[in-house]
Amino acid sequence: MKYLWWLLALFSSSVFSQVQLESIEVSAVRSNKDGRSYLETNESVSILDETQLNRSDLANSVQMLNGLSNIQTQSDKNGETFSIRGISDMGVTGYQKDNLATILVDGVFQTQLALRAGSFENWDLSSIEIRRGAQSTDQGVNSLAGNILLYHKEAGQFDEGTAKLAIGNFGRKEAAATFNKAITDKLFWRVSYNKELYDGYITNKHSDNDKWGGRNKDHFSTNFVYQLNKTDYFKFNIKALRKRQGGSYVQDSHNYEVSENVDYRDVVENQQIALTFFKDLKNGWNNKTIIAGSQARGTVTSDEDGTPVDQAGTRKRNELDDYVSFENQLRYQHKKFSNLLGLHFHRYHLDNLHDFNLMMSSTDIFPTRQQDIKNRDTLALFDTFIFNFNKNHSLLLGARFEHVSNEMGTGVTASGPLSAYNGTHIETQTTNSFLPKLAYTYKYDHYSMGATYSQGYRTGGVSVNRLKGTTNQYGVEKTHNYELSFKSHKNDTLISTNVFYTKWNDQQVEVIHSNQFDSSVENASSSELYGAEFELLKKLSTSDKIRLNLGYVHTQFLNFKTNNKDFTSHQFPDASPFNGQLSYWKTLNEKWSFILISRYLASAYTNADNDRHSPSQFYQDINLQYTDEQYIVEFYVRNLFDQKYKVFNGKPRTTTSAYQASYHRMSAPREFGARLNYYF
Repeated sequence: MKYLWWLLALFSSSVFSQVQLESIEVSAVRSNKDGRSYLETNESVSILDETQLNRSDLANSVQMLNGLSNIQTQSDKNGETFSIRGISDMGVTGYQKDNLATILVDGVFQTQLALRAGSFENWDLSSIEIRRGAQSTDQGVNSLAGNILLYHKEAGQFDEGTAKLAIGNFGRKEAAATFNKAITDKLFWRVSYNKELYDGYITNKHSDNDKWGGRNKDHFSTNFVYQLNKTDYFKFNIKALRKRQGGSYVQDSHNYEVSENVDYRDVVENQQIALTFFKDLKNGWNNKTIIAGSQARGTVTSDEDGTPVDQAGTRKRNELDDYVSFENQLRYQHKKFSNLLGLHFHRYHLDNLHDFNLMMSSTDIFPTRQQDIKNRDTLALFDTFIFNFNKNHSLLLGARFEHVSNEMGTGVTASGPLSAYNGTHIETQTTNSFLPKLAYTYKYDHYSMGATYSQGYRTGGVSVNRLKGTTNQYGVEKTHNYELSFKSHKNDTLISTNVFYTKWNDQQVEVIHSNQFDSSVENASSSELYGAEFELLKKLSTSDKIRLNLGYVHTQFLNFKTNNKDFTSHQFPDASPFNGQLSYWKTLNEKWSFILISRYLASAYTNADNDRHSPSQFYQDINLQYTDEQYIVEFYVRNLFDQKYKVFNGKPRTTTSAYQASYHRMSAPREFGARLNYYF
């Protein structure tokens, strides 16, 4: 039966499927970031509009993108992570989260704490852009692997309202509302609030807590737009987020269960503010200025030893981050050429305080306090120049200069054998980097072809050895990226194909010395990756359509050796070589319609040692909709056939380790529910 659903849904992507295919327009598929149309962008870019996003069968998090070409997401003991083209935002050895792949929401960079607080919110969304590959010459925050740009709806000169109520199994409850009001003919206001409650499907057998993996989320957003004239405006946005959630891991490899004497709890609050001023300078010139700030505070409590016995007590982590930025974009648009000149500055501060009882053995347990501090100042100048030789040929020249000052340190207070490392250890590093970009596009009639060369980069920094309480500096890493593209728009069909090769030099990886605490980040590796993305959007009839996303990537370390291991030729962790997603939209009559979605993820290694792997995964989802004049009722099922996969086998590293708890990652069981959407 499950294969019948696969055949029905073949060749489409669930998130992209609802582009309005009644008359597929190239102009309708246009980037919010740089204004270029589908055929003008030879990079691998996916653009999702609001008709594809506010659905009950989609997760209200970055997981909603899982299955798009070479996009992979997962949840583990550290929270939600994602990868683009096999490169995880956590780093390829899973240690340092440092902007390998980034997310911006309404123009504001999202820190890891902000994402944990629930900033990736699909209620009241306008669009999402997924940009694969190095991003450096057309936006303020640099990204080596790619980024995700999320835009919510802005206040406008109209009055409207939207509300939703939803229920589902595992205690899922949702309620949300959005209001838009034209206060005057120049001042507009929009406010949105979303509340989610979820008991989760994991039970702590020790405490009989069947809500161990639950979630309680609040997302508030409001924005004001003051229209100075037809083109110029001020926009002011405020967000307040809070999420309280339990653990996302299990210990029983066959059931959704843990057995710990301390319940895992992660509580994060985040506030964001952004001010945008846009000015049309006439004669093809315009200028946009964005000033933004974000602050988050998080507290994590968990069982130190991961067992039902109170052996080592409770591990506590208190985190605080601050982010402020200034960005100015000056654009010139002419039929012959265009130019974007940008200036960006941001300051980022992160303060982590860890209190735990370090287990050296089952009997040697030492109270330990460690405070990690990171400060970063970034100043960047970037430019993208596009010259149109004629209506068929164009050339893109881009460059970025970035100056970064990094300060990182740790303070350790411990007893026993660790007391020798007590004290504060801080170092500062300054780097300057230059990144070029060159692209050629040939456009004719309904198709375009392109070739791109770009450099990606991640700044150097200071690494902290958690066991020894020492620091060491590591240098900048860079990628050389080569990409070919083919795109076509003809009648009711859109096609996009990209082929890429990336060489990665001076790669920053975690080098483990004597044990997992005795480690440091070093420029100890080089790698390569290559692959392709394919997307197809096709209208089958007046109301039916399909969407296909396919992605292939091969990753491998070319030269990576540590004291006692050789990782050469190993693949990156959580880098599935093949993924795909398919959706089939069917309208039954003027009231009823449904969506069938199939997602596939090939088997991948889950660690750099390549001795653990996840199985191939296959899921089917369905969304059935009833539409009336002012409301839509949705009935949904995720993981229709209740497929169950152990996607990470987290056994202890050694049998002699004092930490014998196992942490596994399991796929989510079948979820179902209903949602009422009311428009007024």
